[in-house]
Amino acid sequence: MEPDRDFNTDEAEYEQPTSWEDFWQRSTSKHDEAMRQAGKDPNAPFEPSMGKHGQKIERGLPVDGCLKCFGCAADVHSGRWECCQCLEIFRERAKQAAGDDWERAYFCSGNCYERGWEEHKLRHGPSTAGPSKMDSRFHHFEENRGRQR
Repeated sequence: MEPDRDFNTDEAEYEQPTSWEDFWQRSTSKHDEAMRQAGKDPNAPFEPSMGKHGQKIERGLPVDGCLKCFGCAADVHSGRWECCQCLEIFRERAKQAAGDDWERAYFCSGNCYERGWEEHKLRHGPSTAGPSKMDSRFHHFEENRGRQR
């Protein structure tokens, strides 16, 4: 059975590699292109991304494990509020390029989330939210004007 194909995709992508070197060349080329599309230089030495509060970020979270509120910078403990749109953007970007560290946003409370929403939403670009247990639909979010990265 053939895989589902996107008609806009190059046919060579579906050909089986003939050797390990061929597989490696295709994989690294595809990864390099994804890094460029994410605004990264694939040839640059790896340097951890820095988050809003000056913390090193890896896989969308601070390396030191200390979550800070995006609204008021307070420490965020259990019962944290995570911006679901930031999480979806992180998931989509992580599928496309390893090393792309979109910072996931957490808030200390629902009130802080609401107070900081107008400023926070400017960092969102277009994104989607997949189905959940409560809602089986896919949702598409348009890019906000004036978004920041």
